[in-house]
Amino acid sequence: MRSREIKRRLGIKPRGRSHRGGSGLFYGKKRTSPMFAGLELPRFRLPRLPRFRFFRVKKGKGLGSFLFGPRRSRPGSGSRSSGSRGRRGRGFGVRFPISLRRIKERLFRLSVFIVIALIVFGVWQLLRPGIRVRVSPDTVAAFRVPHRAIGMLETYATRHNISFPYLFAVFNAENDFFPEKSAIYDLSVLEQLYVVDFYRIMRRYNARSLAPYVAMFENLFSEISSFPIPPGWYEDEPSIMFGDSWGVEHNFQGNRMHMGTAIVDRENIRGRVPIVSMTGGQVQEAGWNNQLGYFVGITTENGTYYLYAHLDSLAQGLSQGQNIAPGHSLGYMGNSGGGRGGRSIPVHVHIGISPKVDFARGQFWINPYPLLRYIEGRGDAVFLGNE
Repeated sequence: MRSREIKRRLGIKPRGRSHRGGSGLFYGKKRTSPMFAGLELPRFRLPRLPRFRFFRVKKGKGLGSFLFGPRRSRPGSGSRSSGSRGRRGRGFGVRFPISLRRIKERLFRLSVFIVIALIVFGVWQLLRPGIRVRVSPDTVAAFRVPHRAIGMLETYATRHNISFPYLFAVFNAENDFFPEKSAIYDLSVLEQLYVVDFYRIMRRYNARSLAPYVAMFENLFSEISSFPIPPGWYEDEPSIMFGDSWGVEHNFQGNRMHMGTAIVDRENIRGRVPIVSMTGGQVQEAGWNNQLGYFVGITTENGTYYLYAHLDSLAQGLSQGQNIAPGHSLGYMGNSGGGRGGRSIPVHVHIGISPKVDFARGQFWINPYPLLRYIEGRGDAVFLGNE
């Protein structure tokens, strides 16, 4: 007999329930105060918080029943006999809080998330900003790199199968393109610092910001293949000399900076020393200029402009638009131009190099001195010169 029937027979009034038949804010009969008479207030049910258990024990279903099958009751065990209510024996096992289907779905989502994260990380490694090369074009134009390091880096790059222009650009970027005038550097640690750890250093830099400098060095080193004075003359003539004259002030037509390198003949005899082209290319200009005297301008396939000025005379047959090869005769060393009748300046040839670059506006000139020292001893020892 149910408890409600027992209470009814005994005359006990049953306790009132909530209006919605479940647990809520209001239990029992609806009570309304006189001041709120006729006002129907909304009723709210408190949310039931789930009781989370990692393992829940449930009879008849679970991991034990799945692995070992349901547990059968023994015959003659009273109320738990196999014939009660037509059920089989109740089993006992451990069941996970979620089904295997949900576990598979979550594992699939987790694997998709990991794959997407790896793809994003790989793209970020390829496109990450890294260190941007931020250096003044004037510092790059001064080109104060130690000239001995150029030949050494070229040898190391060949030995370790590394791109020489890229290695040279990283070497300059690591030293901020040597902003100081005296470029003193310990060359004994050159290979250990910049060649052995080249790929680790390279990954730190932004490839896009380093690319213009790599392209400039690649063009220069691939174009220059001959010294502006023939080998027989330069090697056997101790009177020919040159130094780093970049930035020296000129007084012709106002104070201006010397943007080139002067190769001087100490004998000071005009028309004695022949001048040849350092590169191949097309003769862009050839003739007379009041400032440059007799000069020749050659443009290479990469757009680099090479200037040879203050010549005593031009080579016979040299004309504008002519294609020439490295070592082609351009004329002879002299002292023409300068705006003073060509007699007050020493006999020399002015070498100017203007590469086509993207990091500077207008015409960009670079100091030819390290390149001249580099090509001077390119076929000899690794150390360029005997300084």
